[in-house]
Amino acid sequence: MSTFIGPAGWLNFIDREYLRTFVREGGSAVKFAVPLDEAWRREIFDGLTKLAGEAGYLVARIDAAETKVHLADEIFFRTAEQVPWQILSRKFVARLAAESGYQWAEDGDEPLYLRLAERNQVDPQMLLLDLKKAIGNKVFKEHRLSRDFRVAMTHLCIAELSGGPDGSTTVSILTDWLTGRNKAVSAVKPYHIFRKINRTTARYFFESMIRWLRVAAYPGLVVLLDARRLMLAHKPDDLSLSYSKAAVLDAYEVLRQFIDGADNLEGFFMVVLPDFSFLEDPGRGIGAYEALKFRVFDEIRDRNLVNPMASLARISDAREE
Repeated sequence: MSTFIGPAGWLNFIDREYLRTFVREGGSAVKFAVPLDEAWRREIFDGLTKLAGEAGYLVARIDAAETKVHLADEIFFRTAEQVPWQILSRKFVARLAAESGYQWAEDGDEPLYLRLAERNQVDPQMLLLDLKKAIGNKVFKEHRLSRDFRVAMTHLCIAELSGGPDGSTTVSILTDWLTGRNKAVSAVKPYHIFRKINRTTARYFFESMIRWLRVAAYPGLVVLLDARRLMLAHKPDDLSLSYSKAAVLDAYEVLRQFIDGADNLEGFFMVVLPDFSFLEDPGRGIGAYEALKFRVFDEIRDRNLVNPMASLARISDAREE
C-alpha cells in the first residue's frame, strides 16, 4: 500500500517549510511530485507558481515537450529566458547608488547616469566614474560568480547606467548569449568572454545565475519542470520533442547532478512533475536509472503516514490518504 498526500496539504507544507524559510535562508532542494491523477497537475503547477510568486521568488517553468531537458545547457537557456536581466541590472545599480549616497532618479528619456547626476546636483562624469568603480568592485570582483558570468553582469550593469545605443547593443548581445539565441562565442569576445555555455559549463552558469538573482532582487529561484514527455515512448503527432531511451537516461543524470550539487545552489528549489508511469515503467521510469532512484525513491515508508519531507511525493485526493 502506498501513502498519498493531497495537493493542498503538500503545497502548504512546501510553502511553510521550504519557500518561507529553508530556501529563503539559502538552502536548496529538488522534489519529485507525482500526480496519481493528471487532474492534479495544473493545480500543483499553478499553486507552486502562486506561492513562490507571493514569497518573492523568480519562477521558471520548463516543459520537457518544448525544452531538451537531457541537456543541462538547454535547461539553463530556458531558465535564462525567463530572467528579467535588465530589471536585475537596474535594481543592482539602484542599490549601489544608494550605498554611494546618491538619491534615485525617476524614469526618463536620458541615460540613467545623467538623470542621477541632475537629481543629485553632481558632475555627470564624476558620478559615472564613481558608480562604474562600484560596479567593478561589487560585480567584477565577486568571485562567487564564474568569471564569464560576472564579466557579462558587469557589462549589463554599466550598459544600464550609461544607456544610449551602445548600451542597448550590449544588452541585446549579452542577453542573446545568456539565453542561447546566439551561442557563438565570437559574438561576446569583444566583451572579453571566451567560453561557451554548453553541457560542461552550464552548471557553473546556473550557480552564478542564482547567486546573482539573490544579490540583485530575489530570495531565490523556483524551477517547475513538467517531465511527462520523458515517459512517452513513441514520437508525438505534433512537432514537440520526443526522447529516446538514451535521452531519458541523460535527463535523469542531469536531475541527479542537480540533487548532488544542491550545496552549491543557494536559494534554489526545483519541483519535477513526471506522470504515474515514472514510478512503475521499467524502461523509462525511475527504476531505469539507479543513480537517481537511490537519491529519490523512498524504499521504506509507513503504510499509513505520509512523510512530506521525502524527496518523492505521491499526490492524490486527500480522501485517499
